[in-house]
Amino acid sequence: MLARVAGADISRFYEQIHRAHGIDLRTGVAVDHIIGEGAVTGVALANGEVIPADMVIVGVGILPSIAPLVEANAEADNGIVVDEYCRSSLADIYAVGDCAAHRNRFAGGAQVRVESVQNANDQATTAAKHIAGVAEPYAAIPWFWSDQYDLKLQTVGLSMGHDDTVLRGAPSECSFSVVYLKDGKVIALDCVNAVKDYVQGRKLILEGATPDRTLLADHNVPLKSI
Repeated sequence: MLARVAGADISRFYEQIHRAHGIDLRTGVAVDHIIGEGAVTGVALANGEVIPADMVIVGVGILPSIAPLVEANAEADNGIVVDEYCRSSLADIYAVGDCAAHRNRFAGGAQVRVESVQNANDQATTAAKHIAGVAEPYAAIPWFWSDQYDLKLQTVGLSMGHDDTVLRGAPSECSFSVVYLKDGKVIALDCVNAVKDYVQGRKLILEGATPDRTLLADHNVPLKSI
């Protein structure tokens, strides 16, 4: 769960939470076909099992839909490649949001697609300003949130490429944070019901802080004091 956007600790935590709420959660399972004529009655799995159902929600938004621009010879690499102003390789054509592959300083300069509302909105602002003659490169720090049950997950930064993690707080108490580091530097945080960590941790990322690991792990020590 959440493996594409969060670390292993967060993934395991939310899997346990959903199971505790009675969710029959299955991963690595292939669907063969949906059963029913006019109305769904079940889902047939590849192993022959049939799960009764009266509603099916299908989430298939993994791949960017970029065919028209690719056919127009726009440069593409797991998305439409854009510069710091969200310009594609085609004159006067911009791309923003989930489909835009851009070099992001919070990913160590790697070319990435950031699939979040924040990214779409901020890139749209960058593109609109550039079209209007105001050249302001896209440099927003990525952030994301998700409310599940009484839990608020807030993520800031990009954890890709991290080589260490530090746990603050206790998952058993449903209030904790996972801090992601690379070469000792804080690059991202996943915070569950820990708003202060989310707000204060943002500054550690922006400043490229390399805090003492012991202090970082002590949830009684405010991040702003490190």
